[in-house]
Amino acid sequence: MTYRFEEEAFGNLYVLEDYYCTNPFCDCNNVVISFSDKENQDNRIAFLLNFNKTQSSLPDQKKLTTEQAQIVKNFIKDLPDELMVLFKQRYHESKAYGENNPSSYLVFEPDQYVNYMLMFPKNKQTLDFTCNGEKYYAEDTYRMDPRCGDKTAQLIFYKVDTKSDAIPSVFTYTWHFDEELREEEDKNLTDEENELLIELNRQIPELPSIFKSRLKDARKIGQELMKTSVKHPLKPHKPQRNELCACGSGKKYKKCCAQKMN
Repeated sequence: MTYRFEEEAFGNLYVLEDYYCTNPFCDCNNVVISFSDKENQDNRIAFLLNFNKTQSSLPDQKKLTTEQAQIVKNFIKDLPDELMVLFKQRYHESKAYGENNPSSYLVFEPDQYVNYMLMFPKNKQTLDFTCNGEKYYAEDTYRMDPRCGDKTAQLIFYKVDTKSDAIPSVFTYTWHFDEELREEEDKNLTDEENELLIELNRQIPELPSIFKSRLKDARKIGQELMKTSVKHPLKPHKPQRNELCACGSGKKYKKCCAQKMN
C-alpha cells in the first residue's frame, strides 16, 4: 500500500510494506513496518510496530534520523483503527501459514538441536507422564543435518507448573539409539533423574520407535532446508583427547568413543 505524509516537511510518497513472524510458537505481537521512498530507494524507514501502539528499533539497523523518528512518531499517533485491525489480521494469517509451512521460519544450523514440535507444529503427540503424583513432560530435540552420523535425541524434562508461565527445566538427557551408549549415559543420572526416565519409558513404551521416526523426520526437513540455506560445509575434524565427545555423552573423547575405537 502507499502512504503519503501530509506534513509539509514530509511531502514524500512512501510505499508501506508490512512483514510478520510466521513462527506459531512465537508470541511476538508486532509487525515490521517499512516505508520505502518511491523516488529514492536508499531512503527507507523500518521499525517494529507493537500492537499496543508503541514502536521499537530493529536489531542491526541504523539509528533513525531526527526527521525519520518524527515520521514514525506521527504515523503511530495518527494510525487509523482499521489499519491496525488489518495488521492484526495479517499477523494471525502469518501464524497460520507458519503452522503449515515450518520452513518459513526454521533456520538450518548443522550442530544445533531443534525442538521437534518447532519443526512439526501440527504434531499433537506430546511426551507427557506422571511421577510420584506430579505431572511432567519431555521436549525432544534433534540435529537436522542429514550428513550428521550422530544418532541421538536430546530430551529436556520439565515439571508442569500451572501457577507459572516460565517453567524451568528439571534436567537434560541425551538419548542414544545405541543401547550401550545409553547405559553409559544413565550412569551419570541422579536417583531422581533416573526415576523420571524410568517413568517416561514405562508410560510411553513405544518411545524408541517414536525417537527413530522423529529423527528421520528431522533429517528430512534438514535436507529440504539445505537446498535454500547458506551453505554449511561439513568439515572433517580430528577430536582431541580432552575435548567433549561428539556423540553427545558429555564425557571427554578419551573416556568415551576413543576407547571403543581402540
